[in-house]
Amino acid sequence: MYWWQLRYKYAFHDPVANLYLAIPFAGLAVMVAVGMGPTAAVVSWLVLAGLTGLAYVGAATSSSSTAAIVFVAPFLWGGLLVSVIFAIDHTVRRRRRKRGGHVPSASS
Repeated sequence: MYWWQLRYKYAFHDPVANLYLAIPFAGLAVMVAVGMGPTAAVVSWLVLAGLTGLAYVGAATSSSSTAAIVFVAPFLWGGLLVSVIFAIDHTVRRRRRKRGGHVPSASS
């Protein structure tokens, strides 16, 4: 998205500042590392990618002085939605283990 939005007049041109937009994805990586399931991880990634893409488009195509506020969405809404997805995934996995259900792993 960074390279795509550079063609617009109001693009976000600071590559270092763009690294801040990777923070929600780093949070997702931590959740995957502590046990988030693959389906929940993919859905979470799609949520973050969609919100980040919309933020880039919104900021790059707006001449408003407050257009950069859209970059809060991946942090605020993305963080909230990914946390809810993680909590649901964790609850479902825990209930499956308690019932004695088999949770598929990479080795099975």
